[in-house]
Parts: sequence; structure tokens; C-alpha cells
Amino acid sequence: MKGWIASGAGIALVLAGALPASAGEAEVAAGRALALEVCARCHAVAPDQPRAPILAPPAPSFADIAASPGVTAASLRKFLAEPHGASRRGGAMPPFLLPRGQVEAAVAYLVSLEPPR
Repeated sequence: MKGWIASGAGIALVLAGALPASAGEAEVAAGRALALEVCARCHAVAPDQPRAPILAPPAPSFADIAASPGVTAASLRKFLAEPHGASRRGGAMPPFLLPRGQVEAAVAYLVSLEPPR
């Protein structure tokens, strides 16, 4: 009975939006939080971000990046995990290094923004 009550409470919290419904949604939420903290200075990462990017013009929005032809989870992962790799040379993005978990979270968030195809 206790298990059923706890399970029911968890389902109620998910339906109320208080908890993510899956690990995938939790990773997307973590990626969004990371992007708002780290990336929003240069990119529009979410329509409701508290401040506009400081670059003029801003770097590509996350929605535009997600909708770009050829952008996949693998290509995003490679770009973010290799700060000095060939895909970053000559670009304006700083060569920061994210831990693997943050790369995966950022990729999950970006992929969640892909328009239906």
C-alpha cells in the first residue's frame, strides 16, 4: 500500500509539472538550466530567458541551431566536447571545456528544440 501511495504521489507531481516525467526530460531540464546560466550571454537559448544576449548581433539562437540542416545529437556532442577541434577553429565561440554530463545535458536540450520533420 505504501508503494502505491508513493507512486501515486510521484505521478501527481509529474502531472503537476513539479517533477520531470522521465530521465530524458530531467536531462533536457538540466541542459536548459545550464544553457541559461552559461550560454545565454551570447545565444538566445529560450524565449523566456531573463536577459537578452549581450552580443550584437547575437550568436545563433538555440532554436536556429536545432533547426539547422545536418545538426544531429552526434554533431552537437562532438562540437561541445572538443573545444579545440576542427569544427571550432576559426569560429567566434570560446574554447571552454564542459564535463561530459553537461555536454549530454546541453545536447538533450538542443535536440528537444528540433522542429518536427
